Order: sequence, then C-alpha cells, then structure tokens
Amino acid sequence: MSGAYSDVVDLASGQIVEPLSPAVRAAFDKALDSDRTSAYAPAYGDPDLRTAVADHYAVRTGTPVDPEHITVTAGARHGLLVALSTVAHGGEVLVPRPHWSHYPAVVRRAGAQPVMVDGGARDGWRVGPAELEAARTERTGALLLNSPVNPTGAVYDAPRVRALRQWASAHGICLITDDIYWAYGDAVDRGVRASAHEIVVGGASKVYALAGLRVGWVWGPPELSAALRDAVEYTTGPVCGTSQLAAAAAVRDTHAVAARVGGLAARREAAVRIMTGIPLLEPVAPAGGIYLCLDATEALSRQPHGARDDVALCRVLAEQAGVRLRAGSTFGMPGHLRLCVAEEADTLAEAARRLSDFLTTFNN
Repeated sequence: MSGAYSDVVDLASGQIVEPLSPAVRAAFDKALDSDRTSAYAPAYGDPDLRTAVADHYAVRTGTPVDPEHITVTAGARHGLLVALSTVAHGGEVLVPRPHWSHYPAVVRRAGAQPVMVDGGARDGWRVGPAELEAARTERTGALLLNSPVNPTGAVYDAPRVRALRQWASAHGICLITDDIYWAYGDAVDRGVRASAHEIVVGGASKVYALAGLRVGWVWGPPELSAALRDAVEYTTGPVCGTSQLAAAAAVRDTHAVAARVGGLAARREAAVRIMTGIPLLEPVAPAGGIYLCLDATEALSRQPHGARDDVALCRVLAEQAGVRLRAGSTFGMPGHLRLCVAEEADTLAEAARRLSDFLTTFNN
C-alpha cells in the first residue's frame, strides 16, 4: 500500500469472531462421533434445530410454536431468498432505506422488484405507514423489515412495528422480518410472529456468532410450508447436519447469548466514544446492532486525495490511513462510512488514531 502503514485495520466485515462455547464444541464432538456425520441431513432441517428455534420463538412471544413451521436454510441470506421467492415473485418488495447492501440483489434474484422507501433522517431513517403507503402499488407483495437496521443501528420499537404490521395486513402485503440481529437492540421484539401475511427469517451468524456455519431458518405459516420447502429443495437441498446440531446448541445456550449481547452493547458505546472527535467524521449513534456509521460530509467537502464520494474515500482511507471501512452508498446511505464495532477497544482506538492523523491534514 502507498500510505504510512504496512497493515490495514479492517473494520469493514460484519461478523463476530470468538471461540466456540463449551456447549457448541460439545455438540460438534457428538456429531462427529456419529456414524451419520457424512450423510444427508433431513430435507427441511434437523428436528433438534427446528425444535430449538421453535422453542426460542415460543419464549420470545409467549405462544407455542410448532417445529414443523420451521424450515432450515443455508444461512439467513438463503432464508430471505426462499421467503421472497415464495410470496413476492413477479411483484414488488418495499425495502426501507438505508438497508443491508445485499437486499436489492436478493430481491431481484427472488424474481421480484425492489422499491426503496426512505424514512426521515431525524427519525433514524426509519419508515412508517405513511412512507410505505406512498410507495405501495397493486404489485406490492412484501415489506422487508430489518431491526436493528444494518447499517444504521436504528431500532423499530414495538409501537412502530405494530403500525407497520397493521398497515401490511390491511393491504394483504407480507411482512418479512429479517430477525438476524434480534438480540442487539434496546428492546427485543416480542411481537415477531408467523401468520398468513408474516414470515420471520433468522440465522446463527450474528447473535450466535457462527457466521461460517451458514445455518439459517424461516418461520412461516402452515399454508406456506410446502412452497418454502420446495424453494429449499430446488436450490441448496439440506444444510450440513453437523452445522445444524452445533447451531441448535448455540440457540439453546442463552447464557452465552446474554454475555455476547452485553459485550456488544459495551463495544457499541466504546466505538461511539472512540470515534467521536475524529476530524471531519461525525458518528451517528446507533440504538442497537453491531455497526456504527460515520457521517463523512465534511471529509468529502475537502476531497482528501481527490475523494469526491464515499466509495473513493474508503479507498483512500485504506491506502493512506490503513483503515478499511464500508461505503455508505452501498447501503443506500451516501456520504457515510460503516464500521463493525465487534472488535476489541484497542483495535478501534488504533483505527481512530490512524483516521485522526490522516484527516487532521485536511481539517483547515
């Protein structure tokens, strides 16, 4: 690289990397000792994982959940594809913006058309029924909701979710909840549910820190089970059985989840504190999630090393400051930068020092 650093502090990734918990490690060991380790797993998910996921939602909602309504997928991303292709193929999907960078492409791969819906910046860019109604057409088949939001960390609280649910139900629109960050908000959504017009997609990657296993699930109503499972059958087929058993152990390991949630909350607060005061960058305080966005409007006004947009600025910061971030424009949030807070404070502090040293030159 051409800057002052021979290494790069990489804050662009969206994963939580930590040692396996004893419960997960024991599940792996047990699975590897089985003479069925190399066999196909059950077509729509191992019963143990489906039961663990159903029990999880039963605890959150206070209502029994049938494991037969859980379909295991090859990660939450695949779960979204399965859900979208089942309920919105040939139609339109409303996507609140900012959004995870992959949503538009996943919607298109599912045979639908994404329609971006902007919320107000003063309200954390969250949308409400009024914004959705303005974007609704006769072809609108689904609303894709993510909370806490990637990238902003905004949280859709219970009253707002109820309003969105009522609006969607009134118009026969399926509410697809991307539940992947469910525990990392100020309040856990206990109203999440599956119904004729609601599907929940979850996975082991974020809250359970098992990103590499590629295990996800879809909680859908009985009337959609056959279609959801057909989508799995003709795309990936059954997910690795050993990974499923490990994921089941992780879902049941509520103590590890609680510790992880507390640790991420502390890291989120530390990241805001550490990144505050960097010249020309302004943190956008998150309410939850594992990310922090930095408003780079002032930095871009100085065009450091010719950078006129956030994509170019990310390239310059990686090359000259030795810090890798994600461009906000890839999330529908131009002029911002995204970093993952799931790092040690020392790593975040080193990134902040490098950014400050580099941007101080342009802060005049």
